[in-house]
Amino acid sequence: MRGPLTVLVCALTGLIVGGWVGHSQAEDAWPELSRLHVVWTRAAGLTLGVTVGLIAAWALARRTRRAGQRCGRWHRAARATTLALAALPIALWLMCLSPGSLMREAAPVDRLLGERRPNIILISIDALRPDFLGCYGSAAGLTPNLDAFAAESTVYDAAYAPSSWTLASFGALFTGAMPSSSTTMREIDEHPTFFVERARLLDEVPLLFEQLWSSGYRTAAELTNPFLTNQFGWGRGFEYFRNEDGADPDVLLASETTRADIITQNAGAWIRLNHYEPFLLWVHYLDPHAPYDAPGAAEATDGDYPSEWETSRACWEEHIASTSPEVKGQYASFCRERYAKEVAYVDHWVGRLLEEIRANGSYDDCLIAVFADHGEELFEHGGFDHGHSLHEEVLRVPLIVKWPRGVRADSRVSQTVALLDLGRTALELADCRSPDVESRAGLARVDGAPGGQVYSEGLLHSGRQTALTTDAWKLIYTPGENGEAGRFEVYDRAADRGEQEDLAHTDAASDLRERLRRLTEEGPRPADRGGGF
Repeated sequence: MRGPLTVLVCALTGLIVGGWVGHSQAEDAWPELSRLHVVWTRAAGLTLGVTVGLIAAWALARRTRRAGQRCGRWHRAARATTLALAALPIALWLMCLSPGSLMREAAPVDRLLGERRPNIILISIDALRPDFLGCYGSAAGLTPNLDAFAAESTVYDAAYAPSSWTLASFGALFTGAMPSSSTTMREIDEHPTFFVERARLLDEVPLLFEQLWSSGYRTAAELTNPFLTNQFGWGRGFEYFRNEDGADPDVLLASETTRADIITQNAGAWIRLNHYEPFLLWVHYLDPHAPYDAPGAAEATDGDYPSEWETSRACWEEHIASTSPEVKGQYASFCRERYAKEVAYVDHWVGRLLEEIRANGSYDDCLIAVFADHGEELFEHGGFDHGHSLHEEVLRVPLIVKWPRGVRADSRVSQTVALLDLGRTALELADCRSPDVESRAGLARVDGAPGGQVYSEGLLHSGRQTALTTDAWKLIYTPGENGEAGRFEVYDRAADRGEQEDLAHTDAASDLRERLRRLTEEGPRPADRGGGF
């Protein structure tokens, strides 16, 4: 019976000590280690204890049979050796408790299953306007899933994008540098299509994803939009990168882009397979980008409008812009109805993705942000689409952030914030911001503080424009050509949020005019959100 008893004692000793050290890991003794190593410690304790016990018991029994009762001294020595061997795991674990121990060096924080850094899920929705969401005041009931998500998150009432179109806006968001510093630019005299063909991220500007990957995060992107492909520089820093649309911008106009249902299914599958390690997942939905052709949208408006109408800028410029005010108004209603169908469609699939995140148990510990790269102009200033102006409807974007467990934040933040600060926030929570980079803090979490000054650049159509948005004022500046003075637009945000009354003929916001002119002509400094993370 002594052999089996020795085996049992060794096994129980290994299990108890392994469990105790594993519990210490999970609590305070080894906070850098992961839950995987808790399980490993317990399993190793049991395995080593049983193995040592079996070997020692076998050796003891064999020696005893050979030597008989005359080897009692050998019997006692073997038993002492057995207990010493069984205690080896205990000694190793105790040695590993020191801050500079071998185990802690061998298990750095950058690639551990279950470590405490939050997962980061960025859900971007192309051309989404906040005023179509219930959580931003819409009564149309288009977004029940986003509204429910907003109820347990922080809603930013005045978030502004760094640019008016996708590549430039995301280039700034994911590099921390303004579009003029993060993407190639065209000269004013170049044709816009030439810029579209050449525009891409600058290779020398590091991306958020590269920084997270180098600090141990798994990185994945499930995207749609031809400007977000490898050809435009977006594949850097990703283990998994998927964009089925290709890099031909004409795809945007032909309704051939990947729909929200496919994006959700692919992203959900990746989460199910990879949620055990800390990860960043970026999911981009093209809906509700024009043309507005969500499933069922055409049937819903069939018979109410002329059959030849399309929700495209070409249709507007070639067939509608020169018609009567009545026809223009009817076309505007047509576009808004079709746009609303797109918003409802993408809300459904974003809701399904959020359900998937909840199902794998990682929702509470995730940083999840839902936002848009820019808004959409629906004739508030006589235009359609985006990339053509820097007005409120184009630069103001929805921004809804669900914080990881333990991070405190108000349910709404009303002051002016920069969408660009979302990238800084992700790096802060992932604990991988470089301490030697001069930059401002991430997103505000407390309502009521003075807002920032958000500088934006328009680089796609109609020459270069810049804008400066504060809590009180909105300024748009168009630089002059051939030595001519530039032109300002000035709007009082408290009295004229829709930017219908231009106060440029007055002396309003004269100090901000000079600041915007200088930023435009000299370029933004790092402190002006122009120098990266």
